[in-house]
Amino acid sequence: MTRRGRTPDNGVVTGPISTSLGSLSQASAEAGTAALSYPLMAGSVFLGSVIPVIPTGPVVAAAAALVQSTAGLFFVFVVLLAAASAFAGDVVTFAVCRSQGSRALNWLLARVDTERLDWARGQMSRHAWRFLIVGRVLPAGRIPVLLAAGSVRYPWKAFLPAGATAALIWATMYGAVGIVGGALFDSPLVAVAAAVLLALLVTAVPAGYRRLRPRNTVAKPS
Repeated sequence: MTRRGRTPDNGVVTGPISTSLGSLSQASAEAGTAALSYPLMAGSVFLGSVIPVIPTGPVVAAAAALVQSTAGLFFVFVVLLAAASAFAGDVVTFAVCRSQGSRALNWLLARVDTERLDWARGQMSRHAWRFLIVGRVLPAGRIPVLLAAGSVRYPWKAFLPAGATAALIWATMYGAVGIVGGALFDSPLVAVAAAVLLALLVTAVPAGYRRLRPRNTVAKPS
């Protein structure tokens, strides 16, 4: 006789359980990655915006590349958090640039060419709002522009909306670079590496062009 109430095979039971546990484990790992990635990116962008020796664009690009492979990360949140961190750093830097005789200001002035700073002051007097935005987006343009704005005592009420707009445009641009790098590769590590390399190229090409341009340009008579 066939026994009724037969106990199911272990494989039938453990199959769905192991699948569920695997999904939970993956979800937990992705949640942990997201929890660590957000504050790490925000802290790096803020620090790099205050101390201009840390490249912040590649950090945003790397975080955006992770969006492609990590369910716990969202592109819009990456961009908004990066923009907020960059703006906060710019506010601190602008406050230093408006100060007089501080060590931090002298440290920044020592890293900017005098002729470039004089040119930036002239641009601030004619195209202040637009120049603040362009200075944030262009590599190596942020500090000369902020120093020029601080030296002419550019008002806070005008700087804050311009700075916020510039930070948002900057974060969106490098976020898009990261998305492109992440879309090219399936491996998260390779995608992040590609995004960082692409962001470094975006940063290096304009800087190299600026360095080479004066050598090929005949100086105008004064």
